[in-house]
Amino acid sequence: MPYLQLNGSKFHYHWEDFTDPWQEKSVVLLHHAAGGNLHRWRAWVPTLARQNRVLRFDMGGHAGTDAPSGGKFTLPGLAADIAAVMDSLDIEKIHLVGASAGGIVSLRFAIDFPDRLHSLSLVASTPRLAGMGASMDASVWRRILEEEGTKSWLGADSEKRFGPNSKQELIDWYASSGEKTTAEVVLALQDCLLGEDLTPLLPKISAPTLILASNQDEITPLDAQHLMADQIPNASLETFDGVGHNMKVEIPDLLSGTVRDFVRKIGSG
Repeated sequence: MPYLQLNGSKFHYHWEDFTDPWQEKSVVLLHHAAGGNLHRWRAWVPTLARQNRVLRFDMGGHAGTDAPSGGKFTLPGLAADIAAVMDSLDIEKIHLVGASAGGIVSLRFAIDFPDRLHSLSLVASTPRLAGMGASMDASVWRRILEEEGTKSWLGADSEKRFGPNSKQELIDWYASSGEKTTAEVVLALQDCLLGEDLTPLLPKISAPTLILASNQDEITPLDAQHLMADQIPNASLETFDGVGHNMKVEIPDLLSGTVRDFVRKIGSG
């Protein structure tokens, strides 16, 4: 597996590039969510990598990447990790795609590093994790993580995380992939994000922004999506029916195609 050494920490990453050799190439960076890893995006790669270079990495403490020093996360630090990965690979600007908690990190990156973004795409995300839907309870998440681990947490409340047509094999794979990340890491990330509210900073985001949302999402509900669409100056919102919070793995072809078309429209100017 390819790794980067960044400030004494090992980061696991993947590059994919199936563009024509003579083609002008933008970089699309895909940032996964809490308890996830870069493989969550695998079904997006064929659509995006034919016209772009696609970069994925495991965020701090997840799967093949080392945890932050002291085991504690900060949101600015997570955003700075993106910049550090870019610097190590000589990447100046990216089209950034973040899902769920990865979208919160991506929002922070857009605020802190505006000159390094061509565009921002958010998948089932929110500016404020503490504003989850009324049926979700962070204390229940904590109990499951502490008592049963990451796999059980990712498999809990699957009817709220996935749409009604999702195959059980997909749900099982999604939960099992969480075994690569300890519950302690997920709890530390959750503690970090629950204390953050990026809502007041949304008007500062200058990058063209695409917001992809499920009409049935109970974790990052639709009112959070409309809030971002209203507060980010150059944002558009597209919603989808019949899928849940984990829609990026439920309808990867549709969503990756939507992002591909958005990236193509923005270009690398």
